[in-house]
Amino acid sequence: MPSEVAVVTDSTAYLPEVPGVTVVPVQVVLGEMACDEGDFSGNIATATTSRPAPSRFAACYEALAAGGASAVVSIHLSAALSGTAESARTAARDAPVPVEVVDSRSIGMGLGYPVLAAARAAAAGGDAEAVATAARDCAVRTRTFFYVDSLDHIRRGGRIGAAASLLGSALLIKPLLHLVDGRISLLEKVRTPSRALGRLEDIAVHAAQAMGAAESAGAPGAFDPPGTGSISGTGTPGTSSSGTSGPDPSRTCGTFGTPGIYGTSGPSTSGTSAIPGTPSTSSTSGGAGVLGAAAGGELVEIAVQHLAAPDRAEALADRLAKRLPGLPRPRVVEVGAVIGVHVGPGTLGVTITPAH
Repeated sequence: MPSEVAVVTDSTAYLPEVPGVTVVPVQVVLGEMACDEGDFSGNIATATTSRPAPSRFAACYEALAAGGASAVVSIHLSAALSGTAESARTAARDAPVPVEVVDSRSIGMGLGYPVLAAARAAAAGGDAEAVATAARDCAVRTRTFFYVDSLDHIRRGGRIGAAASLLGSALLIKPLLHLVDGRISLLEKVRTPSRALGRLEDIAVHAAQAMGAAESAGAPGAFDPPGTGSISGTGTPGTSSSGTSGPDPSRTCGTFGTPGIYGTSGPSTSGTSAIPGTPSTSSTSGGAGVLGAAAGGELVEIAVQHLAAPDRAEALADRLAKRLPGLPRPRVVEVGAVIGVHVGPGTLGVTITPAH
C-alpha cells in the first residue's frame, strides 16, 4: 500500500526516479526565456537561475492530495542559496493537506541523501513528523566538499563573499569549498589544480573514516575535515565549523538498499538497484553517484559529482575506491545547469553521509 505521506524535492537533488518522490524543477533563465532545469541546453556562462513559482508547488501539492496523500514533506536546496524553500512554504499555507517544508541547507547529493532518507521513512509507514525528522537528521550529518576551477561564477552569483573571491583571483589559487550553515564557505586555498584535487581526495578519505568513527562512538557529525583555510599544497587537519552534535545515530541516511524497506541487505552490486529506477553500484556511468564503504566500523555513502569534468571525476572515483578498501567503485554523475551556473565547468565535488 502506498505511503500516505508524499515526498517532494526540487531538481537540484539530481536523483534518478525514486518511488514516492515528486520533483519540482528549478528554473534556468537565459535572456527573457526561462525553462525547467532539465530542459535547458544553452550557455551557462550567461544564464541565471530562478526559484520555482509558488504556483508550481501549489499544483504539485494539490495533485498529491488528490492522489491520496494525507500529508507532504517538501525537502529543498539551502534557503541561503535559493528562494526555492520559501516558494514551497508560500504554497504550503493554502495546500489542501499539511505540508512540512525542510531546508536541507545543502544542494546536489547533500540534498539527495536527505530526500532518500525521507522516502524510506515514508515507505516504512512513518507519519509526516517521522519523515521530516528523517530528512533533517540525515541533512545535519551529511558533508559536501568541492573544488572549482574559478570563483568567477560564484562571485557573479553572489554565493560567496566578494573578498574571498577576489583573493582567489589575485593569487591564481584553486579554492576548496564546503557548505557551512547552508552557505558556501572557503575551506582551503591551494596553488595548483593537481594539488587541489589531491587535497579534495584527502579530505574525502579523512571525512569518510572520521565520520564512521564518530558514528561508532555515538557522536554523529563530530569530526573535523582537514583544511585550515591557509594557502597550501598539503594542508593539516583543522576544525570544521560545520560539525554538529548530530541526531539519533540509529537513523540511516543515504543507502538505497536499506534492510526491511526495499527487501535488500545493502547497496546493490548486481546491476539492479534497491529502489526501482535508481542505479546500482556496479555500473560506471550515469545515476546518482552513490557508493558504500566500511569506514570506522560503519557504512559510509559517498557521491562523486562534477560539471564538464568527467575524466577528473572518474579518476577521483578510482582513487577513492583504492584508498577505502572494500569500497565499490563509485558511480560518477554530472550535475545540472542550476549548480553549473553558479560554480562553472570543471567543478568536482564529494558528498559523504553515514549509513548503517
